[in-house]
Amino acid sequence: MTKGLYIIGTDTGVGKTVVSAGLMHLMLTKKRKSAYFKPIASGAVVVNGVTEATDAMFVREISGFMEHKENITPFVYQNEVAPHLAASLEKMPIRVDVIKDRLRFLKERYKWIIAEGAGGLAVPLNDEGYMQYDLIRELGFACLLVARAGLGTINHSLLTVQVARRAGLKIKGIVISGYTGSIMEKDSVRTIQRLSGIPSVINLKVLTGVDTGKRQTGNLKEVFETSVNMDDVMTMMEEI
Repeated sequence: MTKGLYIIGTDTGVGKTVVSAGLMHLMLTKKRKSAYFKPIASGAVVVNGVTEATDAMFVREISGFMEHKENITPFVYQNEVAPHLAASLEKMPIRVDVIKDRLRFLKERYKWIIAEGAGGLAVPLNDEGYMQYDLIRELGFACLLVARAGLGTINHSLLTVQVARRAGLKIKGIVISGYTGSIMEKDSVRTIQRLSGIPSVINLKVLTGVDTGKRQTGNLKEVFETSVNMDDVMTMMEEI
């Protein structure tokens, strides 16, 4: 039996990759047989003639997770744009059957899977209106939502929760990224918890020296080791 959690965000650049990398670091440090899975990655570099997703490279840098790239990032695009546009520009349509096949491969070899979305939750994966939340639902994952700590996070978080629920997804917890403990941030967390009904909130402290594109790890490991209770995260995971 494999359990997993899909890392989704209120927006692009909100910190999904950072959270994925930090969770993988904690999982592998505790010797849990865990895999990272990012079905669709917009934003890549060419290394020795091979196209590699920058997000997957950062997760590997932080956690040491090693697996053939085609198994963890089956659709990689160099253009850092919305998935449907990247697929069109690079003439490589996103195929759900391929994604499911790669997930089956990982489930046969790992007990836990940390999956990561591409951009926000309500983004199309093709021109026919197949959405990212459709893919997550079909794959059978529960979700962990990453939100910013700053002004506007109440609106963005509650809208994402509403979209997720209408799509048939379960959000098991919320990560508040860049939390400083200000009066506004404390109120935002309380308000999101009250209005969403999601009690599990991880307040992730401010990161310094972290750049996912340049694979600069900064204080990420230390922040996750002090801010995140891995037992709480494990209870969020559901069978996939």
